[in-house]
Amino acid sequence: MRIITHCLFIFTLGLALAFPSFAETAKQSEAGTGDNYIAIVNGKKIPRQSLDQKMNFVKKRYESQGQQLGEQQLTAMKNDIAQSMVEKELLYQKSKELGLKIDSEQVEGQLQQFKDQFPDEKQYAQQLATLGYTEDSLRSEIKENLAIQKLIEEEIASDISISDEALKSYYDSNSKEFESPERVKARHILIKSGEDADPADKQEAKKKIQKIQKRMDEGEKFADLARESSDCPSSKKGGDLGFFSQGQMVKPFEEAAFSLEPGEVSDIVETRFGYHLIQVDDKKPASKKSFDEVKQGLKQRLKQKKIKKQVPEYVERLKENADIEMNL
Repeated sequence: MRIITHCLFIFTLGLALAFPSFAETAKQSEAGTGDNYIAIVNGKKIPRQSLDQKMNFVKKRYESQGQQLGEQQLTAMKNDIAQSMVEKELLYQKSKELGLKIDSEQVEGQLQQFKDQFPDEKQYAQQLATLGYTEDSLRSEIKENLAIQKLIEEEIASDISISDEALKSYYDSNSKEFESPERVKARHILIKSGEDADPADKQEAKKKIQKIQKRMDEGEKFADLARESSDCPSSKKGGDLGFFSQGQMVKPFEEAAFSLEPGEVSDIVETRFGYHLIQVDDKKPASKKSFDEVKQGLKQRLKQKKIKKQVPEYVERLKENADIEMNL
């Protein structure tokens, strides 16, 4: 089971900056002695404790989803994570060799972005402790990640260009990617009556929605009635379901919604969930984005694809010229 690959390792750096639970654990390079390390990369020890912390974090993630990893899976995962740590160390060492500098403002900005995810300093400090960080070790981690990103930009990304001809060719060959189906924005009122409900309960539910329909015909607002009477969680938003396309709702509901024009309200619609009244607020026809609309975003996407392909090759070249001793 391949959990972490060269490419995934590099391209989760941005995520690591925002959510350090995916980042390297606190640097403790000088702490390890004897066998208390998993590798030596050009004379630099990678502490075993860092690997253990990452493994514990990943196992907890799986356990929280009700999954238990077997011994073979855990062994494969440990090897993958260890390799990714070696690769990161190689990349960081290369960034230092090239003299790449990171402004302290960048580091502090990334640190502040992380802090802003928490309502107060106490919860921020608790999260740092849970992840095995101090603020200084997190700051150091952010600096290393930014240095590696800069290395990738200068050593790989700067040499990659995507021609207009290549962009247009991709656009023409993958036209469905840029198409949007017809969509409606609707709200509804639901009075529940399941498929297994007995006739008396179904009749009671139908009477209830007929009364709501009458109140609406007498001038009460649809959204107000949804907030007051709907059995759907969308009642809190006045029944608003947002935009949806065909195939996302049960058939009777979908057919009724797409037959309405903005501002119109359906008659009572029965589905397996019960009885509905549907109001369409907006309608967007099927469309396709033009080449000019998608050009810049597409250029970035294709460039990232090329970078992703070249990063592993770059890492392998670094390995060929490195002195690496694994100690797993």
